Amino acid sequence: MKTLDFIKMHSLGNDFVIFDQLKKSFKFSKSQIKKISDRNFGIGCDQILILKKSNKKDISFEYKIYNKDGSESGQCGNGAKCVAKYYFDHYGNNKKEIKIETKTRTMFLRHGKNKNIEVDMGLPKFNSSEFIKGKYANFLYNRKKYSFNEVFIGNPHAVFFTKNIKHIDLEDFANKFNKKGIFKKGVNISIVENMSKNNWHARIYERGSGETMACGSAACAIAASLKFHKKVVSSSNYVHMQGGKAHVKWSKNASDSVHLIGSAEYVYFGQYKI
Repeated sequence: MKTLDFIKMHSLGNDFVIFDQLKKSFKFSKSQIKKISDRNFGIGCDQILILKKSNKKDISFEYKIYNKDGSESGQCGNGAKCVAKYYFDHYGNNKKEIKIETKTRTMFLRHGKNKNIEVDMGLPKFNSSEFIKGKYANFLYNRKKYSFNEVFIGNPHAVFFTKNIKHIDLEDFANKFNKKGIFKKGVNISIVENMSKNNWHARIYERGSGETMACGSAACAIAASLKFHKKVVSSSNYVHMQGGKAHVKWSKNASDSVHLIGSAEYVYFGQYKI
């Protein structure tokens, strides 16, 4: 039996169990990931994040993301804020910016104002290879048609702009949508309604994890969808989720990256026997 140190962190209630494997590596099985993530029988979290040593000189570390069902994700904006804060605090040596690598892309993270972390989420893509083009234009749910916008920002998102989102059974909605096979490996789902000019209320269902308090990449996908599909041009958008408000910046230059800005917080440090 091994005893592993871990860090519990969150950003906007989107919570993570973090394992620092920069000095010593340990490979988790799918069943171990599921057990650690379980809120009744393990530590409990939305996702498990692992920092691993990179062989590339310009990369501070590799960033592995595992969902509650044991599947690996390619992107997590709120998780990136958490691992960046941890790294800056423990290895930063007064660094202002770091470069990390995920399953799908390279990310730049920097110290922002007011102790925030700013994450360069990259350039959103539309009509990605994960989307089966032309299969469905609309989704029929409870005898109502819902249209959606497809956005890829390290992982795939389907963004639905509608009304009265609090009355939608999001788990049922998401499960039925994903069963349609519109996306090859399932998709993260956001249901969104407007609050005011650049403020949006959203509920998020993450594939492999279920409904979460917040999701950074979903907030960025919503901002990208507003600009690309809805032609709503604003350099800053605020996405209000159950856990709080995410600030997303995207300049009027469409070739620039989307930036996610916000805080990351420690919950506790602990040890787990495996």
